[in-house]
Amino acid sequence: MTAGGPEHNEEPGTNVARLSDPRLHSVGDSTPPERTAGGGLSKQSLTWVLVLGLLLGLAAWIAEVDLVALLSADARRQMWSFIADGIPPNVSREYLLGRTLRDGLLWAAVETVAISIVGIVLAVGLAIPLALVGAANVTHRGPLYDRSSPTTRYVGLALHRIARGVLSFLRSVPDLVWGFLFVAAIGLGPFAGALAIGIHNGGVLGKLYADFLEDTDPLPVEAVYSTGATRLQTVVHGMVPQITPTLVSYTLYRWECAIRSATILGFVGAGGLGYYLTITINRLQYPKLLTAIGAVFVLVVSCDYLSSRLRAAMV
Repeated sequence: MTAGGPEHNEEPGTNVARLSDPRLHSVGDSTPPERTAGGGLSKQSLTWVLVLGLLLGLAAWIAEVDLVALLSADARRQMWSFIADGIPPNVSREYLLGRTLRDGLLWAAVETVAISIVGIVLAVGLAIPLALVGAANVTHRGPLYDRSSPTTRYVGLALHRIARGVLSFLRSVPDLVWGFLFVAAIGLGPFAGALAIGIHNGGVLGKLYADFLEDTDPLPVEAVYSTGATRLQTVVHGMVPQITPTLVSYTLYRWECAIRSATILGFVGAGGLGYYLTITINRLQYPKLLTAIGAVFVLVVSCDYLSSRLRAAMV
């Protein structure tokens, strides 16, 4: 005699047959079967596809997408003419090395890397304090403030919102605009580019750091705080270790972005390879322009490789 009910007397595979029988979905199962249209997509999926298609079509209309003009014979002829005029690229010693140490394409590449390094260091220095104040569980919410007075929480909330506002402002202004401002303030040169990268990326990194802090596990924070540690000590020993690998990874990624930004900032007089790109475009010196584009490509690929190695070693 079996201990169970009738289901123990069913043949093997009977349960599979019951699940596959559509008539049984209406008995004891309140979830209706998924309705499909066109033999594949459900109505909900089809609705999403139509909505996304309409949005894409609207965006293409606003952006004045014209594939016919892009693929026309005249467009192909103009692009080929540009490439043909740039071949062979100018790789003369005078162009690559210049007449002095600071007067050549290779020095401009070194200057671009230097701008990105100084800029990202400034960004990290700006992002860390703003992120600490901009994280809600550091200033007014969570285990650190369970026993705090309402006044302490209100003050923390006010600081939190001010820091978030500052971070939003810093990253909402493009680094190219920051570059214009700093060139106007301190004159032409790579320092203006480094400041522009530092300010803009400070806002980006600060926002990321603050979000990462707010996503930390509260249990280790409670454990550290219960030992009698101060709030700052709890943040340093209970929160920061949880997010350190992520911080390193995202900081290195922003450094890669900073190298590309440093190239663009040369267009507003911040030095680096962007300055050479501007000069060669204005003077229609296509062989030199092709060499400068090649230098940018080599620089970006090299820095991508270096940052990936650093990320693998540090994370």
